[in-house]
Amino acid sequence: MTPVKYIASKPPITASPDITIKEAAEIMVEKKIGFLVLVDGEEIYGVVSERDIIESVAAGISPMEKVSVIAKRMVIKIDADATVKEAASLMRKYGIRHLVVTQEGRLYGVLSIRDLVREREIFKSISEFPQPELFTAPAD
Repeated sequence: MTPVKYIASKPPITASPDITIKEAAEIMVEKKIGFLVLVDGEEIYGVVSERDIIESVAAGISPMEKVSVIAKRMVIKIDADATVKEAASLMRKYGIRHLVVTQEGRLYGVLSIRDLVREREIFKSISEFPQPELFTAPAD
C-alpha cells in the first residue's frame, strides 16, 4: 500500500497564527488551497480551513481578528510512512478532509481527501489497461 509521503502536497503552505482571518483567506485564494497550517517557528500551532473561515464570517467574527481565534488547535497528524488506508481511516474517524503529514515529528506536508481520490483514480485507470499475456500457448 502506498505511503502517504508519495501523494501528500509538499511543502505545505504555512502561515503565522498572528495573521488576520482576511490574510489567511487571501493566501488560500492565491495558492488555490482550502487548508492552511499555522506554525509558530518550527512548531505546528494549529490549522485553519476554508470552512473555518466561512463559519467565522457567519458567526460575525471580524475578518481583521487574528486567525488564531478560529484555528483548530487539535491537529490530526499522520506519519509520512503511514499508508493511504490509514490516512483514509483517520479522515473518516474524525470527519475531516485534511491531515497534517509529519516525518520524524516535523512538518512534512498536507494530505487532502482530494489526494486520496486522485490516488484511487490513478490505480483504477492502471488496472483497466489491457494486460499483456505473459504466457501464451505456442502456435501449432
